[in-house]
Amino acid sequence: MEKNKVNIDKYMLQVEKPARYLGNEINSIHKEEYKAHMCLFFPDIYEVGMSNLGFRILYSILNKVDNFYLERGFAPSQDMEEIMKTEKIPAFSLESKTPVKEFDIIGFSLSYEMSYPNVLNILDLAGIPVRVDERDESHPLIMGGGTCMMNPEPMEKFFDYIVIGDGEENMAEISRRMVLNNGKTKAEKLVAIEDIEGVYIPTIHKGKKRIKRAIVKDLNNTISYSNQLVPYIEIVHDRASVEIQRGCVRGCRFCQAGIVYRPLRERSLENNLELINLMINETGYSEVSLASLSSSDYSNINELITGLKKDSKHKNLSISLPSLRMNIDSVRTAEEISGGKRTGFTFAPEAGTQRMRDIINKGVTEEEIISTAEEAIKAGWKSLKFYFMVGLPYETDEDIRGIHELSKKVSELCRKISKGINITISISNFIPKPHTPFQWCSQITFDEMSHKHNLLRTLFDKMKGCTLKIHSGKKSYLEGLVSRGDSKTGELIELAWKKGVKLDDYRDNYSIWMEAIEELGLDPKKYLGSRDLEGALPWDIVDIGVKKEFLVRELEKSKVAALTPECRISCSNCGMLEIFPNCTRKREI
Repeated sequence: MEKNKVNIDKYMLQVEKPARYLGNEINSIHKEEYKAHMCLFFPDIYEVGMSNLGFRILYSILNKVDNFYLERGFAPSQDMEEIMKTEKIPAFSLESKTPVKEFDIIGFSLSYEMSYPNVLNILDLAGIPVRVDERDESHPLIMGGGTCMMNPEPMEKFFDYIVIGDGEENMAEISRRMVLNNGKTKAEKLVAIEDIEGVYIPTIHKGKKRIKRAIVKDLNNTISYSNQLVPYIEIVHDRASVEIQRGCVRGCRFCQAGIVYRPLRERSLENNLELINLMINETGYSEVSLASLSSSDYSNINELITGLKKDSKHKNLSISLPSLRMNIDSVRTAEEISGGKRTGFTFAPEAGTQRMRDIINKGVTEEEIISTAEEAIKAGWKSLKFYFMVGLPYETDEDIRGIHELSKKVSELCRKISKGINITISISNFIPKPHTPFQWCSQITFDEMSHKHNLLRTLFDKMKGCTLKIHSGKKSYLEGLVSRGDSKTGELIELAWKKGVKLDDYRDNYSIWMEAIEELGLDPKKYLGSRDLEGALPWDIVDIGVKKEFLVRELEKSKVAALTPECRISCSNCGMLEIFPNCTRKREI
């Protein structure tokens, strides 16, 4: 199928990392014949996008659909964008270097709200009007998906359709229907997919129905994605990655992912081993990440690690677990997979006092935190990293001081065992995200953030051997405003982009955002302030399967620091049992 191609060869020596734009990596897919053509963009630079497991999974699965061809696209770095504008090179796909304007569909995978302006920038580089109502039949259909679309309203004026929830099954079905409706109008194609679970078409559905998120009921029945791409250059997470389970049973009240990916669904031990074996053979990676929101909660985690390590083909295989519970068993698990390497051990207490950890339903005690750190140092780890949040509901300065006190206790105890350890305390700013028990709570103001940050800096100033890292308050302020936004927020995103906002992770665009807020006459308090429990929320159009009544109960329990047990110990009637009758299956804890 003949398409126009852009030629970027002569510019490759003018950009910092040419491999970002080559597109011929191991396991990349090139098709000549197809009936429907889609370019899936990750609206960030190559190294970030290629580290996203969901992006890799969709690339592998959708290219298995007959007569459908999925290519990739990423946001160009500044040096490449300048060349593209100067030389009038339109945004292009990675595999075939086809101008994206010539595709049938352009999709955007959105996992971070501050990447929204990048979407508009990519469309503009492609020569495509950013708003749906400004486009015609000469333009592709534009799709949005990813976790951020659990609140689709801020971006809905830019997307023809939005995919909400798990993408493996419904995206494959959308692809099949796009093939069947090849040659029809965009309106006809949208009608053809309007009944697919998780598909939200604003021009058809808005104000008429709630959209149920798509949920893959059995990970064992999903198509294999063992042929993962292998980049030419080092990316953020440069390893093979297998999602051993999806969802979480813990019920942390601050965690959006823990709510919107309910219930826990495990891939079987046999299927995980098979998938990993295939993946290692097809990629050549010597490291595999066993990905999950809480990897150590996988019921067969020890058998999985043992099964990998006893296989003679994997004698040099490194295994990483990105998320471990704070207990001694986790240290032993980490010790088992480390193969003698002791780099860094990461903990996520989230809060410094027991009262605050109970408020957020973290389910971990100070004794467990300290004993886990002690066990890690005894086992030979020299570097510890702790993640905390500030700005949580009902937090006081005493809770902030608790972060320092807990860190001090850990430091003093561990240095008795090994004097040469390094401790990093990483502080993020809490954002009350949609579909969580805290969605009705206010986000702390910029002044409050500054106060808490300064208090921490003062407390940690004289603490030796401990590095304090604090996430930007400006970015958290903006992320909260955008993530909790409505259609008016879409106007803000568009104006901020027109004023020059893009690649927020690599530059300080705060003043430009504030200019746009002032010009539109927006009141940030409307978005960052508390919400009425009885009032409508912008994201109510999405039915995640978890009942709002459950979220309200959890909010009320947080006010008295009452814990909710994990799902496999006791069902809390969140609503998922109606969809998954076996989701509360118990096991030995």
